[in-house]
Amino acid sequence: MIKLREVIGYPSLQYHLDNGLSLHEHVYRYNSEAFIQLFAEAREAVRNGDIELNEVDQELLETTDIGEYAEYNGMRVPLDLPMVSPNYNPLFEIGCLIDEMIENDELIDEATSIDEMIDFDQIKELVESIGGTINMNKLRKAVSLQNETFDYNGFEMLKASVDYIPEAEYRGKKVALNKPKRGGSKKFYVYVKSKKGNVKKVSFGDTGLSVKLKQRGARASFAARHKCAQKKDKTKAGYWSCNIGRYWKSLGGGSNFSGY
Repeated sequence: MIKLREVIGYPSLQYHLDNGLSLHEHVYRYNSEAFIQLFAEAREAVRNGDIELNEVDQELLETTDIGEYAEYNGMRVPLDLPMVSPNYNPLFEIGCLIDEMIENDELIDEATSIDEMIDFDQIKELVESIGGTINMNKLRKAVSLQNETFDYNGFEMLKASVDYIPEAEYRGKKVALNKPKRGGSKKFYVYVKSKKGNVKKVSFGDTGLSVKLKQRGARASFAARHKCAQKKDKTKAGYWSCNIGRYWKSLGGGSNFSGY
């Protein structure tokens, strides 16, 4: 964002302007009132000619209605803000990815083994990112059996091989494991389980710095400085700072980023 003239009456927007943050680098929790207010202020500021947006932020406002509200069945609801259904099972989405891999004609024609059809490392990483543990031998067996019967169903394969624990208890309340969120004492926080089975809250991310995931050079420099390849302990802030890109979409970003 670029400030064209003095901005008055836009408290959420002002913070981002003062700190050189764009809309897609917002500091607010996705789906929060502050998040919606930021976009509402940005829309008003653009209409008043107070700011100029970069290409990515301009597209966000032009192609979505984030920041706007409407009436639905007597309720005031935010527009263009996907919310997770209480009945939603994140394994279904990963299962669909398995289906896409198996149904990829190019892969099928060129593959000489199941491992060339399905990226098992990616599946394992995705399951762990939502707080689950997966028995890879069971998954491979499930894939082999369905490959023989041609009765493909990625979701069913996962259910047969995943020990999925979506919630744990932290200080008397139910919390989701391994799912970073914005806020807390730092920019982000996440609940994890230690090797002893205790649930721990890990806060990470400097509130005064922006996350530069779209800048390859900046990402590579950060990874090198912080030795991200050596960060394997999920109970440490360093692990999550290095791997935040894998969860970026769920935090309100445009897409996830693999690697560091």
